[in-house]
Amino acid sequence: MAQIQRTQRTQQAQQTTQDTLPTTASASAGQPAGRLEDVDAHALPGWVNFIQDNLFLSFLMLAEAYLLGTLMTLGWVADIEAPSRWGDYHAVGVVLFFLAGAMAAGVALRCSVKAAACFTRHEWGMALFNFAGLLLFSGAEIWASLSERSANLRPTPADGAVLNLLGIGHAPISPTVVVVAFLLPFASLYYGFSQQHRRDSASERAAKAAQEDFALERKLKQAQATAQIRAAQVAGMAGAFKAGVGALRGDPVAQPTQAPAGDSVAPANSGEEVNAAPASPLALRWSRQPGQRPPSGS
Repeated sequence: MAQIQRTQRTQQAQQTTQDTLPTTASASAGQPAGRLEDVDAHALPGWVNFIQDNLFLSFLMLAEAYLLGTLMTLGWVADIEAPSRWGDYHAVGVVLFFLAGAMAAGVALRCSVKAAACFTRHEWGMALFNFAGLLLFSGAEIWASLSERSANLRPTPADGAVLNLLGIGHAPISPTVVVVAFLLPFASLYYGFSQQHRRDSASERAAKAAQEDFALERKLKQAQATAQIRAAQVAGMAGAFKAGVGALRGDPVAQPTQAPAGDSVAPANSGEEVNAAPASPLALRWSRQPGQRPPSGS
């Protein structure tokens, strides 16, 4: 019986495995070819990724919003550092411009992430469109940085050395200013291309949970079957041990006996064992008919 149950469980497990294989294959075929999990990001500690994605990224967007907001307020007020002379109307405009700068910085970052994802999936139209938008917003940020820093331009000795090496020692520009102007836009650009983490959808998470539950249930069934097999083995070894001990002691082995079909049964109230000879079939037939005498010689 135990062997039959194990065979049935094996057949059920094989059938379940065959049923799940097409589902897994179809799910894998339905995923986009370019959506591969980025395993390189997992080389960093988890807290580094968390702080970078949730804290430092906010600082990057605020810095870009500051640059773009400052660029948009140029010519709107006479002096950005004298709020008392703005007036109510221009003060509202300054606040809106800085909020719009924050929005523009967010759109640039979104274009970077979208362009990277589209390039990965080989969606060239959307990829080029978002990349062009990223270049436009990056150009505006670069110009805003150059415009603000040109007012307080003070070349450093390193700047002078580089300009003299290039033969333009009196150029009205500083290599440091250029590098800093390109820094923030390039940070947004490379963030989108380097932080392509795969985030599972709700259906994918549900499918993974179902697979984990199935694997756990299968392991549980295997453990139960193994426990039953071990219990049967222990019981068999115990029976063999008892039989061996009985054989060493010389105990008689009880053999099941069956009484012949024609043997007579002793009365229940006799209290003694009756050793009667088997009755003939003719006598038994006459004994079943009351009021008749058995034939002579029976």
